[in-house]
Amino acid sequence: MIALEWTLFSNFKIRFINYWLPYHAPLTSLLALALMFLALRSWVRLMLGGERISTILEENPAPRSPSRPEPLASRLGFSLPVRVLVVDDDAGVRMVMCKKLSNLGVQVTGVCDGVEALLAVADDRWDLVLMDGEMPFMDGIEAIRAIRHQNLLPVYTPIVTISANRSQDYRQACVDAGTTACRAKPRDTRDLEALMDEFL
Repeated sequence: MIALEWTLFSNFKIRFINYWLPYHAPLTSLLALALMFLALRSWVRLMLGGERISTILEENPAPRSPSRPEPLASRLGFSLPVRVLVVDDDAGVRMVMCKKLSNLGVQVTGVCDGVEALLAVADDRWDLVLMDGEMPFMDGIEAIRAIRHQNLLPVYTPIVTISANRSQDYRQACVDAGTTACRAKPRDTRDLEALMDEFL
């Protein structure tokens, strides 16, 4: 029974294909002409209706990208871009601070400890140094003391210690080393802007 059904179906399929094959090309041509006619009619309606491509584009303008904030150097009256060195052994904290400062239009560089901080300040110009307190190899207090004693930065360049340590003894040790001020680590962009406004 199954063999009989398969034979009938196969013969029907072959006869069907052989019957329609000669008409395949004309049908395709007719379909293409019909599509071209519909496209032409739509274009004529668009022109007769008074609509132009420019009108459609004006009614649906492309979304504008958000404008970048004014560079901090311009707001503070600096002729050169503000350059900030971020020193923190926590890669996540360092990356976030650098990103937020960059969004403010600051040229920022991040290093991971006091040794790299000494190399960075000796190699370039900086308007502000944000120094973490407790780091491996060389902590913030040792790095600040070395920077000040070796005159690696101009005396007027602020070095701000950013640390969670709020004890009076620690703050006094930072001041004795030559830090400009001790502040808590900034939590968001507003805290960073406040630091920029205070020390620049």
